[in-house]
This record gives sequence, C-alpha cells and structure tokens, in this order.
Amino acid sequence: MGRQLGTVFADDTVINHLRDVADGRAIGHEDGDSKISFLGTERVSAPVVLVLYQGSVQFVAGVYEENRADDLRWMFQLRRLTRLRRPVEVSRLRVELRTDQQRPFAKQGRLTPKASETVLRILVDENPGLEHVLGALYGIRDIDLPVPRKEALAEERDSLATLCAFTGAPDLAPAGGFLSEDEIGDIQDRDSFLPPMYGVTPREDPMIEHDANTFLGWTRQRIDRLAVRRFEDSHGRTLDVMNVNRWPIETRLGTDLIYYHRQRRSFVLVQYKRLVLDDLRWRCRVDSHFQDQLEVMRTLDARCLPQYPGSDYRMVPTPSFVKICRLDSLDVDSTSMISGMCMPREQVARYLDRPESPKYLDQDTFKDHLTSTMFAQLVAVGAVGTVGVATELVKAEIERSLSQQKSVSLGVFSDTTGRRPSWSSPSRRRSRSGKASSRQPDSRQAPLW
Repeated sequence: MGRQLGTVFADDTVINHLRDVADGRAIGHEDGDSKISFLGTERVSAPVVLVLYQGSVQFVAGVYEENRADDLRWMFQLRRLTRLRRPVEVSRLRVELRTDQQRPFAKQGRLTPKASETVLRILVDENPGLEHVLGALYGIRDIDLPVPRKEALAEERDSLATLCAFTGAPDLAPAGGFLSEDEIGDIQDRDSFLPPMYGVTPREDPMIEHDANTFLGWTRQRIDRLAVRRFEDSHGRTLDVMNVNRWPIETRLGTDLIYYHRQRRSFVLVQYKRLVLDDLRWRCRVDSHFQDQLEVMRTLDARCLPQYPGSDYRMVPTPSFVKICRLDSLDVDSTSMISGMCMPREQVARYLDRPESPKYLDQDTFKDHLTSTMFAQLVAVGAVGTVGVATELVKAEIERSLSQQKSVSLGVFSDTTGRRPSWSSPSRRRSRSGKASSRQPDSRQAPLW
C-alpha cells in the first residue's frame, strides 16, 4: 500500500474531542490514540488518514483498524492524532490534483498513490516537521547512525530528490527509492549516500564521458570519491547525477547542489544550511562562517549577471540559493524533498543587513521564503537560473566546494523534446535504476521552450 492516504470528515459532534486528543499528545500528556466514528459509507483502507473539517485538512493520524459503526458512520481506531499547525485548504489541494484524483475530498475514501504523494508534499511544505510525524505513522526506515553521519547522508539524499524535482519530470524519480536493498544494507559503512565508484575516474566512465569532459574538470585527487547514477524517463529525458567528495563524512561541512539544464544553458546552485536544536528550538545560527559563505556566493552571482538583454526571462538571473532545513532523520526509501526554507542569496543577505541583524534563522522569524516545492517548480519552468552561463563556472564551483570540505551533488538534465515540466506518462514500467520503458513522445504536447 505504501504511503497512501485516506480522508475522513469530522463534524461538530466530534471536532472538540479531536482537538482535545491532539492537544493532549502535543503537550505529552497523551499518546494521541482514540476511537472515533465519522460520517461516511465507504471503507478507507489506508494506513494514514487526513481529518477534514470545514473545507480544510485539520489533522493527520494513523489507523489501527476501521469498522462499520452503523449505516451512516464508520468507526476508526486512530493513533498519534496530530493537529496541523497550518491547516491546508482543500481548494489548494484540488488545484494540484487531476479531476479523477479529487473524489476523496468530496466524500470519505482513499487517494491514489500519486495523489497521496502530491498531497503529502503540500502538507509537509506548509507544516515543517510534519515529515517526522509521517515517518512514525508509516513506519519509515530511519537508519540509526551517529548524528554527523546521518545528517550528511540525509543531505545528500535530499539533493538527489531536489535534482529530480528541478527537472519537472516526475517519471525520472525511481518509484522504489534511489537505492537497492543491497545498497541500503551497506550504507552504514559508506561516506556517501550513493555508492562510490572506486578506482574509476570520470573520464573512464562511458556513461558520463561527455558530462565529465564538459563539467567535471576539477583538479582530481586520488582520494576523490565519485558516485554516478543516470535516470531516464519514457520520453528520452535524462538526468545524470554525480556526487563528488574527498573528505571523510565526519569532517564534511555540508553539501553544495549544482543543477545544469543543457538546453537552457542555465544552472542553479543551492547551499545547504542545517537547522540544529538550540534551546528546544530548531535554528540556523548566523555566524562568521555563514557570512563568509554568503560573500563567496555574492562574488559568483556578480559574475553570472547577464551582460546584455536576451530573450530568456528569469525572475532571478543569478544562481545562488540557500536551503535551510532539518536533517535529523534519514528516510532511505523516500524520493521526496525535505521541507525547508529556500531563498535567493540576495534575499538572505538583505535580511541580515537590517539594523538589528538576527543571530538565527528559523521558521518563526524568517517567514518570507519559498517552500521546497515552490522553489523546485520555479526552477523546472525556467523562472530562475542563469542565462547563457559559461560551463567553466560549474567546473569552478565544484573545485571551490571540494576545497572547503564539502560534497558536491551535480545534476545535468537534458530534454531534447521540450516537454512541459510536470508532464508524466500515463503508463510506465520502472526499474529500480530509474529507467522507464521506451515510449514515443506525444506530438500533441506543446513545448515550453
């Protein structure tokens, strides 16, 4: 069944009880388990349900069991009932779903796996930290590792998910996760999320020979580790992902993500900053190291400013962005992005230049940010990213990142068909390597660029 969602509808007879149970769990007085009946005539049969009230999703809960109470109501044994910090309007969810996926928001029922994935993404974007609740409800495999190692691997896994999302081609992400079972079994002994290709230099790998010659011309050292994976959909769109690092995982300072779109000749760079638990709050400290990183990014942005007006429009024509997020869990089966605060470098710098410059960035004090999903959608449609950038800049960024004890996740996307982002094939066969069965492009699909 996977991460499938169901829907139930609360009315005035049960809403106060739901609030009491959820609030009791939030303050640690109760476990959030409760037996409640809802108006409805259909079995849901989903491991997790959304509880709707007055046109919005108000709660999420796991389901121990469900049985018919009478002709009008179903009885649910709920677990870990959690109240959403930010309820999400059903009208917003409908916008993201096809008409045939919307029925469970009109009456009690079960969403399709694809619709569930879309709805979960929106809920997590609006409610940071909810992914940890969902992880517990779905029994997600969170690999038990020392904190520095877990954070580094979680960061690299999120960079893979983000690169896939940047393409706007949903069929590229492998349905079963980025790793095989054997690769998951070995992860505790690795220094990278993807298994490295020991003893293989980039130019010796035929799969990425062109990309290596074009983008990966850094000063190679014997200790460099290279991990490579190619994802391809049924229309010939490809995403070559390369993860490069030369530092032990315990000493790495973070991950830089670089996304390059061949046909647009455009790239985006994302620097990860971690939220850490500080005085019972998740915060990102603004220290001298953070300020130095912003200055390096400012120099890069200045080099990437368009020299003359062109036909390509960008809301933000410079490449440097920051993603601030929690990385305290490692969901090895997920291909979804971690929720976070995504901002252009310039926005962060201006915020920190205020008279009373904050010492921390967190969800409560810095609200003018893009969610992970919003940011990925802007990249996918070409609204952000460089215009006609020289590929030498990509190469230079890899060199700079590795010299600062970082890993680099590079994604090179190619779409010769010009298909619209977010268009997916109605039927496909997918292997764990991420390759789908071959299909002919649909000539009726209008090109985006």
